Amino acid sequence: MFGKSISRRGAQGEVNMIRKMIAACAAFALTACASSATEQATATEFPPGPALYVVRDADSTMYLFGTLHIRRPGVAWGGARAQAGLAEASEVWTELEISPNTDAQMQGLVGRYGLAEPGRPFSSYFSPEENARVVATAQRLGLQPQMIEAMKPWLVGLTLQVVQMMQAGYDPAAGADRQIDAYADANGKTARWFETAEEQIAMLAGMSPDVQRQMVLEAVDEADAGAALMERMATAWETGDLATLEQLVVTDMRAEYPEFYQVLLADRNDRWVATLRQELQGSGVDFVAVGAGHVIGEDGLVAQLRALGYTVERVE
Repeated sequence: MFGKSISRRGAQGEVNMIRKMIAACAAFALTACASSATEQATATEFPPGPALYVVRDADSTMYLFGTLHIRRPGVAWGGARAQAGLAEASEVWTELEISPNTDAQMQGLVGRYGLAEPGRPFSSYFSPEENARVVATAQRLGLQPQMIEAMKPWLVGLTLQVVQMMQAGYDPAAGADRQIDAYADANGKTARWFETAEEQIAMLAGMSPDVQRQMVLEAVDEADAGAALMERMATAWETGDLATLEQLVVTDMRAEYPEFYQVLLADRNDRWVATLRQELQGSGVDFVAVGAGHVIGEDGLVAQLRALGYTVERVE
């Protein structure tokens, strides 16, 4: 155990200070599962710039753009090709609605779904040796043991990941999704989204105890290398190096954490493809901006749309 237990009301106060941070980047976990064992892949033959795909039929165009949810401030969210596609679109899709109302909802949902259940503190999920490692990592990142003891493992794992990235200079407010949404709002685009705030948080909270344990232990294992791995991921994304990006974001997760991969990527991709297929039956121009892990890979949106018979091309 991490020490004297605290009441649910006390836990609410303890986690309040980090709610806004977690709410702003809950989806960060969907693209942050990299493996330090991965070798650098060969660079793509395409010109530098985040990858953009397009699907066209007789009366509709759909751009697919994989994003990073947390990035360094002051950097453009995409190259000229992606910016032109966004300008052309009349409807812009993101994973969930990006708005102050959603941020406020997230803060409440984190408290509702993320606090430890009575009689089941965080430490009860781990061995004494594992608990010692988690405490050491948390303290090194400036988090108090009493705070994480009051949380469920999924929230601790996400918190450890996000704190590492923020301390390395990455900012959820600089995420490509938020910049795309801001442009859409300023230019009269219709906002669409695939999930609600509660659906996204409930999905994380609904992961099995084993998957939640994996999430925490991975964050601890990569605490020292986390910023370097994120830098590799960001560089691969910014230069359109999909081979490296797929290995870091998709392949390693599928191999090392298959249930985690199924819940966070594959199942959601299946639901989203059904929505996009229906959208393509209409007309007009759509710009779809979701985490890069959802666009690439054998279960990604590009592969699934191709399997359905659509011609999906990378925009050069």
